[in-house]
Amino acid sequence: MRLRTAILALLNLAILTTASAEPRPGHMVYLRTIDPSIEQDIRYASAHNFTGHALDGYLAAECLLSLETAQALAQVQKTLRAEGYGLKVFDCYRPSRAVADMGRFATQPGDPRKAEFYPRVDKQDFWRLGYVARVSGHSKGSTVDLTLTGPAALPAAKWTPAATPVDCTAPVDQRWPDGALDMGTGFDCFDERAHTASTAINATAQANRQRLTSAMEKAGFTGYSKEWWHFTYTGEGGNKQVMDFPITALSTRDLIDASQQLVVVTSNNWDDIQGRAQRYERDGSTFRKSGDAFAVVVGKHGMAWGKGTFEPGAGPVKREGDGKAPAGVFPLGTAFGFDSSASTKLPYLALTPSIECVDDSQSTRYNELVDGAAIAKDWNSSEHMRSEDVLYRRGIFIQHNTPATSGAGSCIFFHIWRGPTSPTAGCTAMDTADITRLLDWLDPGQSPLLVQMPEAQYQQVRSAWGLPER
Repeated sequence: MRLRTAILALLNLAILTTASAEPRPGHMVYLRTIDPSIEQDIRYASAHNFTGHALDGYLAAECLLSLETAQALAQVQKTLRAEGYGLKVFDCYRPSRAVADMGRFATQPGDPRKAEFYPRVDKQDFWRLGYVARVSGHSKGSTVDLTLTGPAALPAAKWTPAATPVDCTAPVDQRWPDGALDMGTGFDCFDERAHTASTAINATAQANRQRLTSAMEKAGFTGYSKEWWHFTYTGEGGNKQVMDFPITALSTRDLIDASQQLVVVTSNNWDDIQGRAQRYERDGSTFRKSGDAFAVVVGKHGMAWGKGTFEPGAGPVKREGDGKAPAGVFPLGTAFGFDSSASTKLPYLALTPSIECVDDSQSTRYNELVDGAAIAKDWNSSEHMRSEDVLYRRGIFIQHNTPATSGAGSCIFFHIWRGPTSPTAGCTAMDTADITRLLDWLDPGQSPLLVQMPEAQYQQVRSAWGLPER
């Protein structure tokens, strides 16, 4: 008997070791590399879910999806952002070991989060009622759980185990504040009121569900009748196998490997206000130059390490109002300008007199471009984007500190300079002709990045990050 037990233990260990070693397939990507503007609150990487513990295989709070699914979700985000809304994801790819973990929980004693997530359901009935699957579509990389954000949403709170559990069907101002619009219930609410077509919820929540469902369906997603947050992308071809690789943190190398376009900016040292920029396009495993190098100016106090996926080395760290441009690797987002349209593939925002960029680190809109005339203000400081000054006549939002950490720096752009010796408050500025060429060249489908730092630091990380020779 002891020999049999020992053999079984060794077999289980071998299975676990093999599963842990499973690599991430090439078609699976981090959503942040496709659209970092989509908010993430990956519940199964924490104890704030119906099991009360982080699930097996969730080693980082990151959303991974198949490339086709991620690109389709980015299209939904683009559509919603034009209407003043946005997406927040709760779960994406789910390792099959995490599905098994859910199954074990449903058969074991204990209900640590019942009061919040399933107050009227016995967990032994999860499968029968359709709330937990024995084989999940999440494990195939094309299913996502998400919600809708917008100007009427209450600010999100930071969850801790000490938080008082509140029934997930309670009114929106009483249940856990997840930063989303009122959807009738919270996420992972095992209750009939969470069924997509439920009429037991208020009219506002029904309209929000319809808005989310309509936007998702137009991009090729199909919903699930028992969970308003659950959608599967149906427009993809192959790659339908169940996967079990663990979810790990996004590295700088992952971000760069996913990019097809780089804008590399280097200066002579941390304090220099002038630099050189060069465009690059991917050529197999490396990059080739695109066009000629051009002059730029950076912050009036030079550069400092910004907030991103990288671990900053020695050197200054960027803070709000320090007059330093962020060093690091950052996705490039929305283009903007005074004209009603622009020759660019980037999403474009035509600036009006009421468009502001919020630099008040206490605001829920910190580091966001907002229409100050359309939403309730909770900020005391902002930058008005439309003025007689030429600086923002053409520009591009650099997604530094996205999602925002209070005080880490805000409103960082590419924009037009005053001149080759006039520094900025923390942005990277250039001649009108050069930013016009950038606008025409950049393609969001190529996951463009800004790589910016002093030359010595660039040479230190170049090989490890897979960056091109200068």
